[in-house]
Amino acid sequence: MTRRKRRHTPEWQWQREQELTGAYYDFRWREVLDPLHEQLVRWKAGELAHDDADQAIHETHQQNQRVYRFFTQSRHLLVREIQWDREWFEPWAADHSPPPGTKLVPMLGRPPFAAPRGRESDDETP
Repeated sequence: MTRRKRRHTPEWQWQREQELTGAYYDFRWREVLDPLHEQLVRWKAGELAHDDADQAIHETHQQNQRVYRFFTQSRHLLVREIQWDREWFEPWAADHSPPPGTKLVPMLGRPPFAAPRGRESDDETP
């Protein structure tokens, strides 16, 4: 007999957070790796010089490090920061309503530690 997960329990909350972080994880990695894939396809077809492919790999590596650091922070901060990405979060939340009683992050402004997607942060240490 399987045990049903009850709403409003830590286990249910954890499952919902897993859905959120998993979906955002996939989104962010596709955002970083899809352009590299396109560049490598162009390189393989002879449309892109070796130097350009090398530069694309280097830039992707830097983005990879930022995404990795983002996803290795504490779960609590990760869930809150994902909500700051309103462009991604609002459509996701419309299809995956949070459990009753869950408080979303108010939109008073971006926290100083959350760099917008596609932009370089002030901290450019590789």
